[in-house]
Amino acid sequence: MTRSHPARLLLLLSVFLWKSCSCVFALSTHRRLACSRPSSPRAAATYRNDLDDESLDIGSYIATCIPGLSDALSDELRTLGCQDVERSASSAVRFNANTQTALKALLWTRTSHKVMEFLCESPPTLKSREDLHRFILDAVPVKELLGDGRGGLLTLSVGVILNNPSKIPKDINHSHYSALTVKNALCDAVRELRDDRPSVDLDDPDVPLTAVLLGTDSGARVSLYRQLHNGSLHKRGYRSGAIHKAAMKESLAAGLLLTAGWDQKCRDARREDDAVVLLDPMAGSGSLLLEGAMMAVDLAPGLMRIKCGLPGHSMPPVVRWKHDGDMRVVDEWKALLLDATSRAKSGLRWMQSTDTVEILGNDIHDGALNLFENALDAAGLRRLVQLEEGDCSDWKPKPKREGTPFIVVSNPPWGVRLTEDMSESWESMRIFLRECCPSGTEAWVLSGNAEATKHLGLRRSQSLALKTGDQDLRWLQYILRDRSEILAEIEEKKSRRKDLNPYASKPAKRIQDTGRKNSSVPSKAKENFKQAERRRQAAIGNEWMID
Repeated sequence: MTRSHPARLLLLLSVFLWKSCSCVFALSTHRRLACSRPSSPRAAATYRNDLDDESLDIGSYIATCIPGLSDALSDELRTLGCQDVERSASSAVRFNANTQTALKALLWTRTSHKVMEFLCESPPTLKSREDLHRFILDAVPVKELLGDGRGGLLTLSVGVILNNPSKIPKDINHSHYSALTVKNALCDAVRELRDDRPSVDLDDPDVPLTAVLLGTDSGARVSLYRQLHNGSLHKRGYRSGAIHKAAMKESLAAGLLLTAGWDQKCRDARREDDAVVLLDPMAGSGSLLLEGAMMAVDLAPGLMRIKCGLPGHSMPPVVRWKHDGDMRVVDEWKALLLDATSRAKSGLRWMQSTDTVEILGNDIHDGALNLFENALDAAGLRRLVQLEEGDCSDWKPKPKREGTPFIVVSNPPWGVRLTEDMSESWESMRIFLRECCPSGTEAWVLSGNAEATKHLGLRRSQSLALKTGDQDLRWLQYILRDRSEILAEIEEKKSRRKDLNPYASKPAKRIQDTGRKNSSVPSKAKENFKQAERRRQAAIGNEWMID
């Protein structure tokens, strides 16, 4: 029996719609895979080449920082346009970005130490060097990774980081030998293709690789990354020669200032002419004020590294790699540098022509101030910072605009043991904050010793936990007010409590100590308000009965 003509048409139409829907589903699935974190670089390259869509130029990255500054780094990355920004730990942030945005992160982030692109990751089952060698040999597409696009090979270096080392198998629980294993696997893979091997360059490699080995109960997992740059991004280059023994890392200083909101205050000053002054009464070699000046000028850290001549930063490794399609990463990088240069010149002209933002520093040691001045000269910011020498307890900063609010940032001397000299320094800081700063001053102080901060005699408003090396630190905020304001507020609170409960001000009866462990003297803070209210109502009722 044959089907009628309309029935055949309906059947053909159903088949056509089913195939169309299947194609659309396959394409949408293909796009999601291309945009997601690839299981291997080979797969990522295949998806991008198949679709040829600029929107799919998305890579997975990780940026590292000082422990405690991951929130500040996350905010920086979001501002630059990075996607799916997520804290990986207190000292690392994962994000997705296209190549241009990744270049912006390299140029503009102030708190990062490393910015690395994710390449591949193994199962958590590696137990020997042979396992590690085999995984790298099979998973890494060396032609795309180490080819220069002109028939030659790029130079490389390999570093290894051990996480949770107690659970990493003994055969690969050594950073040096594990790095050699990864390097040898890559060289063996290249030799299989072209009977040649790439050169190792430890100073300025084209492809700086980092392998992170994580110990688990079932073995080790290796994650392979390639770094967009060489060296550590915490360096700016304005420090050369002698360095103060207690000098703060530039990235730490920048992170502390971002936490204090200094960058936003600079933007408000430029947009709305809101005057503000940044002060450091114990400036030392000047890390905080130098980074504060760079923020005020809108000067990119990457541009400072190039200006000061740090090697390898004008043409970082990422612009030397072979990229997919016709992407001209060198041109993208040059365009970003031109834009950053224009912004810095505009900010410098504005800072020199206005007194809206002022930066003032003081220190008692002339040697530290000499180092500070040398760094200012190298950075080209000497005219933006006013320096004085003397004890901070005698320092009377005078902004050009009367009534300009103070933002005090400082890193007084501290140590595991509080010495007599340190105690004197913190006492001088207390005098400066209490007697030389107007009411409303916002003070931020870095401390690694809880006993030291007691000398200030102030109650903190905020606290940020940090860690450098083995030292636990706190970035403490204090809002300064006149003593008269504080006393008036205390009296007002007492008055409000008395209005709510007129019997609350009466002293509590003491219970005789019977020698039992649980015997104690009740305090007003522990008194139950409902019980007090019931006693008050009973007292009122008794008064009516007496009448």
